Amino acid sequence: MRKGKISDLLCRFVIDGSGKKIGETVSFMDDILIIKRDRDFIGVPLKHIEDLGDCLRVRGLLSMDKARELGKMWEERYAKGR
Repeated sequence: MRKGKISDLLCRFVIDGSGKKIGETVSFMDDILIIKRDRDFIGVPLKHIEDLGDCLRVRGLLSMDKARELGKMWEERYAKGR
């Protein structure tokens, strides 16, 4: 993913490899895309994101524990009023 296109990734739905909806993108932190999933946030490295046009897909193996950790780090830094 090129840096100039990062803002185009916001407010987009994200699916996993099987087409199941994961959540919606809300922000980014360095090269990590932040996804709101239910009431929590997860962080996914941009290198694992594929733009399908109408949505984004997470590709490759992804550790959900690490994704939750990145999301929590973003939330503690930037999310206000939660």
